Amino acid sequence: MDVQELLRLADGLVFAKTGKRLDDLQQAVVRGTWQGKRYSEISKEVHCTERHVRNIASKLWQTLSEILDEDVMKSNLRSTMERYEFSKVSNFGYFNLVQKGNINVCTETSHPPKTPQHSPPTQTSRENNTQQKLDLRDAPDIKTFYNCTPQLTALENSIARQNCRLLTITGMAGTGKSAIARNLIPQIQTQFDRIIWLSLRTSPPLETTLKNLIQFLSERTDINFSTNIDAQLSILIERLRENRCLIILDDVQQILSSGQLAGNYKPGYENYGTLFKLIGELPHNSCLILNSWEPPSDIITFTDDNSAVCLLQLTGLGEAATEILRQKSLLDEQAWPELINLYQGNPLWLKLVAQTINNLFGGRVSQYLSYQPVFLSDELTPILQQHYQRLSEIEKQAISQLSNEIEPILFTQWMAKYQDSQRDLCKAIQSLARRGIIEKLSCETEIVFTIPPVLKQYVKMVADPP
Repeated sequence: MDVQELLRLADGLVFAKTGKRLDDLQQAVVRGTWQGKRYSEISKEVHCTERHVRNIASKLWQTLSEILDEDVMKSNLRSTMERYEFSKVSNFGYFNLVQKGNINVCTETSHPPKTPQHSPPTQTSRENNTQQKLDLRDAPDIKTFYNCTPQLTALENSIARQNCRLLTITGMAGTGKSAIARNLIPQIQTQFDRIIWLSLRTSPPLETTLKNLIQFLSERTDINFSTNIDAQLSILIERLRENRCLIILDDVQQILSSGQLAGNYKPGYENYGTLFKLIGELPHNSCLILNSWEPPSDIITFTDDNSAVCLLQLTGLGEAATEILRQKSLLDEQAWPELINLYQGNPLWLKLVAQTINNLFGGRVSQYLSYQPVFLSDELTPILQQHYQRLSEIEKQAISQLSNEIEPILFTQWMAKYQDSQRDLCKAIQSLARRGIIEKLSCETEIVFTIPPVLKQYVKMVADPP
């Protein structure tokens, strides 16, 4: 879908409900939203106040929300309309990864579902099943959860209705991967016989993880564990077929290497790839969710043509992040969108900067934003450092160069700067995008790349320390 298709679709939906076509200002709002522009930028283009643009946009999002029966806002307009367009092609299908610009969304495909070997019991039978087992000792507590309804809906459809066997949720630290998975459990809990959450934060070998899983999923406690990994994998798959199980593996990035391109396993942990491959490819009615800063490389190889394997990349809350700023009692609400954009709508990052604004600026967001360059607090810097240290040398070189660009750079321009290592640069760009460190935007007939302001400031600080 391009911007003209989006305009035609939005115009048709609004006309069908109201009998009126989109006027010039409404079209400018839709077009500017597609291009990732702030309301302040749109207002300058149409020569009216930002407040008026916001009011027009708010009414338009409300109309589309009523038509589509889901919350439509500036941050999710593109993904929502694309999802609606796909739904017209197929009434049902498997949710699969489709990359649209800089947004990874779960959309429907037109492939008919494969008949599972074991039909999952109905929700009623799950509710009556007194043998359901849960182990959420490694799971975080359910705390304040900000609006991620589209993502939750997509995940629930993928797992509960479309029999997704392997689901990977990625995003930088603080984007809410664990929170969204934890809040998903109550919504689908009655669909499963066994639910277990394991953290890989201590980088356990596969043998330990398999032992913990098999012990939990089995009815017997006197299991004689074989030292043969293949035998343990076979036992686990059988357990996943005997009962419908939900497994969440958190902190998967801890078994992946630093200093290399995204998704490579640490030495000695390559056999985790076999586990993920078997669960994704073999027929069963269970589901494995992986939470990670980056997707394991072998996950990428079979998401495109395997409808039972899905990937969701979280990129921030968008306008929903205003609730965080409101809870932190920040002032200057008209400046909140700029602050949210500056910190990518990352919930954790916004909470940290809100503390700084309250402590040093009396809650005044406009005063904080007047300081240049972006202020990096002592709490946020170590988080960015962890991500930076995971990068390969070619990735560090690439984002260092990108950080010196004032405007987003065309792909062809970027490639021209690496005449002797264009192949390496292509790999680095793909890796950085999978990590969520660079943003990819559509610009007419070409793709442009940029780096978020906070990350740009950190990279500059590393390259030229004070």
